[in-house]
Order: sequence, then C-alpha cells, then structure tokens
Amino acid sequence: MIVLEQNLLIERLWSLLLISVRLSGMLIFAPFFSASAITVPIRIMLALALAVVLSASINVPTIDIASPIGALTIFREALIGLSIGLLFQFAFATVAMAGEQIAFSMGIGFASMVDPQTGAQSPVITQFLSILLTLVFLSVEGHHVVLRHLGSSYAALPIEPSFDPKVFIGIAQSAGLIFSAALLVAMPLIVALSLANIIIGLLTRVAPQLNIFSVGFPMTILIGLALLLVSMPSIATSFAGLIAASADLSRELILGEARR
Repeated sequence: MIVLEQNLLIERLWSLLLISVRLSGMLIFAPFFSASAITVPIRIMLALALAVVLSASINVPTIDIASPIGALTIFREALIGLSIGLLFQFAFATVAMAGEQIAFSMGIGFASMVDPQTGAQSPVITQFLSILLTLVFLSVEGHHVVLRHLGSSYAALPIEPSFDPKVFIGIAQSAGLIFSAALLVAMPLIVALSLANIIIGLLTRVAPQLNIFSVGFPMTILIGLALLLVSMPSIATSFAGLIAASADLSRELILGEARR
C-alpha cells in the first residue's frame, strides 16, 4: 500500500511549478514554440511535461513561494527563460526587418496579409522569408538546440534566490544583431533593386512616352522576384548562420551568469 503524505505532495507540486517557470518563459518567446498555432493550453502542458522530465535531475531548494525570496526566485527563473527564448527570436525579427525592406524596395510593401506565426499583418515577402527560416530552423534542429540550452541552464544556473541585473544588459546589446544581420541579408537585393530603379528612371528620361507606372512597377517586381529566387541558397545559408549566432549568444548568456 502506497501512502502519500500531504506535505510531500505539496512540496513536489511547488518544485514542479518552480521548474516550469523558466520553461514557460522560454515557450513564450522561443521560435516555433511561440507560434500562434500553439495555443496557451498546449504550452502549459508542454511546460509541465518538461518539468516532470527534468525534475529528476534538478535540485530545487526549499523556498517559500509567498515570501519576498520566493518572488525574487520566480522573477529570476522567468527572466532566464524569457532571455533564452528572446535570443533565438532575434533571428526571426531579423527576417521580419529584412523582408519589409525588400518588399518596399520591390514596390509591394502594401501587399500584406495576416502572418500565421505572429497573428499580425506583414508583407508577403516577410511571410515567405519567415516560412523559409522556420524550415531552416527545423532542419538544423533549432528546436532541439533551444531545449538543450534550457536544460543545460539548470546546471549552470541552478534555482536560487539571487539576481544580478548587469548580466541581462547583454540581451539589450545583442538586439543590435537584428539591425546588422537584417542589413546584411537585405542589402544585395536592395542594391540590385535600386540599380534597376535607376535604369528605369534613365529610360523614362530617354523615352518620355514610356509610362513608368505601366512598365516600371511590373519590371521592378519581376526583377525582385528573380533576384529572390537566385539568391535563395545564400539567404538560407545566412539564416542558418543567424540561428548559430543566436545559439552562441544564448550560450554566452548562460555561461556569463554562471561565472558570476
């Protein structure tokens, strides 16, 4: 006969909930897991399931959740999970910026629809690049990398009531990756489309009877689509590099706080 004590059950329950705080923070921002298709109940069940799996290898200290120390611990756990997920989300934010720049250069920035990933409206080029990045993310097992980093963070950053705000300043500094990487991804297409617009402008000056609205815009769109098709392999390679850079930033964050 198995006898379950109430105090032991409550302690185990609080341990699982404390472990799931960091997991829940990651699931809010991490790519693929934060998609609108994955509903909140699914994320809750996934966080609890991962907490049950990890509970055997994680040492959870006895902390009063209702005390200020417990609140500080919960805040720290949530911030670590959010930071790991946000660093990987930087790659997808980079694609969103690059897609908007390419779409406006092609003249189809007004062609937008609801993005199934975020639920917000975005240009069709952005959605296409987001789908491509999602496929690259899954092909390089990025979702496994996110879970692996999160699992290793419990060894490097055990659950404890301590917090150093200086550690997370690197997250804001890492946001510069969005602007630099988006510029590198979109720059070849933007330069080529700018040259095409210059050539079309020169043609309209040489032949004034040439209507730029009936010839220039379709030509710009066709040139942009052709360049996008030709540069697809290099764009996919750049996306894989963005995911690797996000993984490096996440590893540096974990090891940086562990050293402190």
